[in-house]
Amino acid sequence: MATYVILNKSEIVDNNGEELIDFSQILNNTPSMLRYSLDGTRGVVKYDGDQPSFLNGKTTYTHSEILTEMAKSDWSEQ
Repeated sequence: MATYVILNKSEIVDNNGEELIDFSQILNNTPSMLRYSLDGTRGVVKYDGDQPSFLNGKTTYTHSEILTEMAKSDWSEQ
């Protein structure tokens, strides 16, 4: 079962577009595969199994919980 984490974009890529997280440890293979908030400041990553160490201390969501988050106005146009 996949687990989801919302990260600030600044935690995902730097200003030059360089990746700041290890995409080999998550189910999204590149930054372009992430779902981003409407304002582009946050993105959702997902992983299966053990939590990658770079996500330690981050809030995790189940599939149903992330769907609830994605329904909010920050993520989808109402």
